[in-house]
Amino acid sequence: MLSAVRMLPNEILLHIFQYVCEENLIQNYPWLLDDSAPTKFTSPAITYLPAMVISSVCSHWRELALSSPSLWANMTVETYYASEISEEVGFLDTIARYLERSGDWPSRLALDIQGTAFLRKESSLFQLAQHAHRWKAFKYRGYYPLRYYSMLFHLHFPSLAELYISSFTQLVASSDLDRFEHAPKLRALSTDKVPISRAPYHQLTHLSIQRIGDASEMTEALHRYHSVKSIEIELWEINYDLDEDAQLCTWPNITSLTVRKDHDCSGSEIMMVFFSLSLPSLKELVIEGAGSRCTPWPGEALISFISTSSCTITIFTLRDLSLSDLDIISVLQVMPSLLHLEIDDGEWHNRYSWQDRQSPITSLLISNLAQPQFLPKLRSLRLISHNKSGSFNGRVFVSMVQSRWFRPGSDMFMAMLTAGRGCIRSVVLKFSWREVDAEVYKPLRNLDKEGLRVVVAGTNGIQV
Repeated sequence: MLSAVRMLPNEILLHIFQYVCEENLIQNYPWLLDDSAPTKFTSPAITYLPAMVISSVCSHWRELALSSPSLWANMTVETYYASEISEEVGFLDTIARYLERSGDWPSRLALDIQGTAFLRKESSLFQLAQHAHRWKAFKYRGYYPLRYYSMLFHLHFPSLAELYISSFTQLVASSDLDRFEHAPKLRALSTDKVPISRAPYHQLTHLSIQRIGDASEMTEALHRYHSVKSIEIELWEINYDLDEDAQLCTWPNITSLTVRKDHDCSGSEIMMVFFSLSLPSLKELVIEGAGSRCTPWPGEALISFISTSSCTITIFTLRDLSLSDLDIISVLQVMPSLLHLEIDDGEWHNRYSWQDRQSPITSLLISNLAQPQFLPKLRSLRLISHNKSGSFNGRVFVSMVQSRWFRPGSDMFMAMLTAGRGCIRSVVLKFSWREVDAEVYKPLRNLDKEGLRVVVAGTNGIQV
């Protein structure tokens, strides 16, 4: 009765509950084969069901939870099917309870099915399919493709906006996507292949393809989905002959591009993307190495791509790539309009002692960021370093941040705005392999009080 949390208005409590209930994991436990379970439980199963936990704390929280269908509408369901074994009764009852308490609220469902394609009428998929009309987002991963489950035929998906489907054994086929013909709100599709089907491709604004093999496959996809504005491409190992004289494909509508590299492919695949495309409207660019042991930096191809496209990139993200500070400095020099920069040097080289590589997050990079003509409009900076060693100087970093911060409303702030320079507003610096000296970064506390968002964290926790 004396707890301060009782003084929070219900509206604020519900906002907090929403954050907690972004995923409710319901698993058919115990798993048929423990080693094959998609999620390994390290705590009691109830801890993976936040909506259930909240409704069990006290009568006040229970009343709020039961009156808020949105808390129960996000589910991740993991199960297996076997001809001789039925799903656990408790598992089916939990799904039924979530479906009942979520009412008619638009739901987000992630479904992972392993085992055979044998289905009983009392299966979890049968339960869930009865509510397909309110799926706002549907994600399927399974041992068999979606087309093996006949109970999903002839359904309508009037609320479906996001679709993700993949299979462990076969690529997605036309028949997998045909069942989503009646999805008038579908805007985002993520899959390993995108074959010709009856799905409403003309509506898509976001497309994610997880297995791009060559340039023709990539350009064919873009030709088919001309309304797409945001695209994610995962590159697989191919035997690709780079032809820098090949005709460029120009796509004026794309504003966001993510290029992700599979573990085994070489650096030529990333170069293939940048030498093949021209994206004049591009605003956001993300390049990820996906944990690859050695992802060469396609610097020349990237600079050529930015120059040829004549695009104005405002958001640039790099994750897990093998590059030096000089590599990234040379690319940043052709991005004068950049507003948001994120660099994550990746964890792979720290998992294996034989694969150590230099981090681009060095004092040289920070010193360049302190120059007024270098990224003059930068507003937010996020640096995440997993490198055990490296030439990083905390005092140089503090000095750089101080040089880019102007107190809002001050004469200098107005002068910089007039001159077209930006004022940095958010700084995040995180180390996973070193401690942070709070005394070195102490000057940033004053800037935080003035309005700059600052986070500095190391193995000893958040220090600023």
